[in-house]
Amino acid sequence: MNFEFSREDKLFLESVKSFVEREIAPRWVEIDEGKYPIEEVVGKLSKAGLLGIPLNSKYGGQDGTFLQSALAAEALAYGDPSLATAVYMLLETAWPYVVQRHGRDEAREEILPEVTAGRAFVGIASTEPQGGSDVAALVTKAVREGGTWRLYGEKSMVTGVATALNLPYGGGFVTIVRTGALEERHRGLSAVLAMVKRRGARAGGFTYSNWDEIGRHGLPTSRLTFEGLAVEEGLLLGEVNGGFKIAMEGFNLARTVIGAASLGASKWLLDRGLEWVRQRRVFDKPVASYQGVSFRAAELFARLQAAQLAVYRAAWVADKFYSGDVAFTIHDVATAGAIAKYLAVSLAVETALEVMKWFGGVSYFRETNIARSLLGLLSYYVGAEGAENIMKLIIARGVVGRDFV
Repeated sequence: MNFEFSREDKLFLESVKSFVEREIAPRWVEIDEGKYPIEEVVGKLSKAGLLGIPLNSKYGGQDGTFLQSALAAEALAYGDPSLATAVYMLLETAWPYVVQRHGRDEAREEILPEVTAGRAFVGIASTEPQGGSDVAALVTKAVREGGTWRLYGEKSMVTGVATALNLPYGGGFVTIVRTGALEERHRGLSAVLAMVKRRGARAGGFTYSNWDEIGRHGLPTSRLTFEGLAVEEGLLLGEVNGGFKIAMEGFNLARTVIGAASLGASKWLLDRGLEWVRQRRVFDKPVASYQGVSFRAAELFARLQAAQLAVYRAAWVADKFYSGDVAFTIHDVATAGAIAKYLAVSLAVETALEVMKWFGGVSYFRETNIARSLLGLLSYYVGAEGAENIMKLIIARGVVGRDFV
């Protein structure tokens, strides 16, 4: 076992940290308050080579690894602990990679270079109003009309609709739709790339409205209603009725990088908390000298180290699988990704709450910015890319066996 990064990974991480310190950290509050539009940040992410890291260089990608993607997300979240910047980057890691893996040549060649150039966005549209964890129960349908699919239904939590519409080329979403009977469950689902804006022209056949989110304001999430949106055959991903596995593959990858982003936010929170308790005095002693604080700091730091190893291992497992190592399966990727998200997200939320207690009443004020990070983290704690109990279910299937769980 080797716990040291390669020389290439070290150089990559140094470059990302330098970029974050220069371009992201000084303005993250502006991003969260909507004063620094995410579309402007996207251009800088593109120039820094942080969009589509694992994509093939022929599409403008970096021919990079998922470990490098995780390192980038961690560094971005340290600089922007609201998570908006890291979430944009991680979405453009997982879902464009799914398009590269399962899309038609014409779709890959047209759309992926626009993503890596910062001119287009590719996200995920899965969750529906009646529930999101049971993906096999989705009802949004695709009806074939000649050589075109028409989409009808509603996706309730779609990140990046307004962003895609604001970018020069546009963008769309890996959208899970029903092409078979409802009783067929996961065997009747397909994946399509539903473009809301393409080549600079907004599509018809859909409406959307933004949710009023409690945190992570820099990256909008919307209700997206399909009213006959046209999806040409070339934008089908994989085979008809083969969309469930494609969706799960994307979620597996996104969860690992979400774990990495949560690590970055945890580090930022812990560092801010330690700065505070070292200089703040109560009863003529630094707050840090009290074991009620110092022991909790030790616990959080130890768990952060453990979660970090789990996240890096999940990225390593993904790299092994996608490089063709037959010792690893897609189920290994799923289990490792679920472990990464489960450990890192819950730790980050706990760290935020603990640090708020260290700050005391002042943490309740917006000016301290601690709560900004907590509110962003809650998105992934309560559900995005799978709630905590879904992570436990995935892990249990890997440990106990799918025949029993």
